[in-house]
Amino acid sequence: MTNSEAKTALQNRTPVTYNGINYAYISAIIYRRGGSGEIIISVELTDKNKRSVTIASIKDVITTYD
Repeated sequence: MTNSEAKTALQNRTPVTYNGINYAYISAIIYRRGGSGEIIISVELTDKNKRSVTIASIKDVITTYD
């Protein structure tokens, strides 16, 4: 998933998949600065029961169309 796709999914609460698990939506996009100055982008994924979140690398998340 690209940064632009993640922003759209965040705004639309689009279901996503990470590691073969379906999540209800992206609840946050997280930007961190790495040790050598690079920007690391992660997303916070809310589970389908809306009781927990998982932090995942943006590149490993795909949009799910239910």
